[in-house]
Amino acid sequence: MQNETNEAGGDARLRGDLLTIATRVSHDLRTPLGGILTATEVLREILAEKGLPVTFAKSISDSMDDLTHLIKQISFITRATAEPLPKRPVRMNDVVAFALQRVESRKLKKNATIEDPGSWPQVNGVAKWLEEIWWNLLANALQHTTDNTHIELGWREEARHYRFEIRDNGGGVPEIMQKCLFRPFHTLYKPEGGKGFGLSIVQRLTELQEGDCGYEPMPGGSCFFFALPV
Repeated sequence: MQNETNEAGGDARLRGDLLTIATRVSHDLRTPLGGILTATEVLREILAEKGLPVTFAKSISDSMDDLTHLIKQISFITRATAEPLPKRPVRMNDVVAFALQRVESRKLKKNATIEDPGSWPQVNGVAKWLEEIWWNLLANALQHTTDNTHIELGWREEARHYRFEIRDNGGGVPEIMQKCLFRPFHTLYKPEGGKGFGLSIVQRLTELQEGDCGYEPMPGGSCFFFALPV
């Protein structure tokens, strides 16, 4: 009995620590970043007035945007882990529609096409987590494929779960990279690459809903998927 009490207390303390981290990361880090961003905008205006290139200032601003987004992602997944939400019936049609709206500007920039089957099942899950899963998978496909790529969304019902897929014709992932796709920050060493955190968010949010996810190579492209219990 004492061991169970200690374990319960340890779990509660861990959840409290995670919530504290989520709050501190979101607030305490984003506040100074705002100051740097303001200073960068002032620098950009000064350079423009003097007729000097603003490339350096723009580079700082772009990096700040990336860092702000990364902080938001870390805070989101930490809070989700600390405070798991109950699963409820969710219309996947609505979730996918919201995710597609969020990537619309990226899709236009890459001149990509996204094929949506139009009809989706109802699942048991957390709506905002499912939207985040779709958004990360779509953003990943758009970022790591060439212009004019074709992305196809789909699903099917299997024995004990629904399987949801996002397929593209962007050339696929090199075999040497496939084992670390869902490892956090695995592409930080690439100056022009992503931060390697989106797919780890997909994995964690899927696990929190008692599902799983993965990657499968396909001729000329890639297939990322996640599955949820029926």
